[in-house]
Amino acid sequence: PLARVQLDVPAPRDGVIQAVDTRAVGLAIVALGGGRQRPGDRIDPAVGLSHLRPVGTRVTAGETLGRVHAATRADAEVAAAALLSALSLGDEGVSPAALVHEVLGGAP
Repeated sequence: PLARVQLDVPAPRDGVIQAVDTRAVGLAIVALGGGRQRPGDRIDPAVGLSHLRPVGTRVTAGETLGRVHAATRADAEVAAAALLSALSLGDEGVSPAALVHEVLGGAP
């Protein structure tokens, strides 16, 4: 299903995405209705976030950082603000974190 409102979130300035508060992103999705706050809550499969730029991406002011899919414009604007707050923009490049930190057990 498609959300009624789709809103691109522009970068407020030039910079490099240095970190993402993934918990804050998840809570923004829950607030949109894309997750449960309590067992039994209905999930709206049309809402959420997409087109999120990864850590280490250099962006220019106005470039899309991500897209909000929401039921209302007001919900989209709240989620856009939450997404902006969850991203840390800096001037220096960053090295992406290792995807595998350590292999435990298994065959030699």
